[in-house]
Amino acid sequence: MGYNFRIMLKSFVAGIVVIVGLAIFVAVKDERSAQKSAQNATHLNKGAASAVADENHSQENIQDSKWDSIGWSGFFRWPNGTTAWAIILTLIAIAWQSDETRKAAESSEKQITLQSAALRQWVNVVPLGISIPPTLKNPCEITVQFEIQNKTDYLVTIKGVEFELIPNIHSIGKFEVNSDFPLVPRKSEDDSAFPFAGKCVVDLGELDERGKIFIVAGDIKFLDCMDREQVQHFQDLYRGFMDGRLEKMKPSSIESTKEDKAEQAREPN
Repeated sequence: MGYNFRIMLKSFVAGIVVIVGLAIFVAVKDERSAQKSAQNATHLNKGAASAVADENHSQENIQDSKWDSIGWSGFFRWPNGTTAWAIILTLIAIAWQSDETRKAAESSEKQITLQSAALRQWVNVVPLGISIPPTLKNPCEITVQFEIQNKTDYLVTIKGVEFELIPNIHSIGKFEVNSDFPLVPRKSEDDSAFPFAGKCVVDLGELDERGKIFIVAGDIKFLDCMDREQVQHFQDLYRGFMDGRLEKMKPSSIESTKEDKAEQAREPN
């Protein structure tokens, strides 16, 4: 925009100089023409003296007559002509400025889009384990625990989690957690994480060596570093064991597979 502005400014100044020069030229010629007309009127009043004056200045009278017949001089005559050109130049400047403003807005929009793409953020759902109460009751209620981690380079704010915990097709637990938790980038094990959990009733006999399979699916709402609200869907299979372990299995959907591949590509080895 700076280069275009300099070009436009030079052109604008050059146009003003030309118009002002022509206006001065026309004004001078008009002044001389008026003086000649006044002299001619005086000569006519003097009778014979006017004939001598016309004879002595016949060539000048012809030139003045030609000047009066030039049509373009009216476009630069003060005040009408110069005022019209001032209005025209002002409209041209306004139109140019509007066009430059539009181009600048489009450029800013593209820059914001590129910046947003470069600052794209996501969160990771990490299994923590299962908590089994010390009881002889079977089946019993257990707690399946997870946490959300931020592995990007900028802060996110967790606004809430809505998810379903499905231990079997006959039992679906729905849970909702609301928060306003600032989740700092995870650069070390001491960084923050956002925990959430769901409870379900299972037969302890299923928590054997093969493990009990759980389906967990839901949405995470968070504000990214540009204060925009994002919603990230997650859906995975987990296997829980009697010793409290909770391991993530292969993704349970094509969508999750694509997300995991993209996540693996983003994460450092």
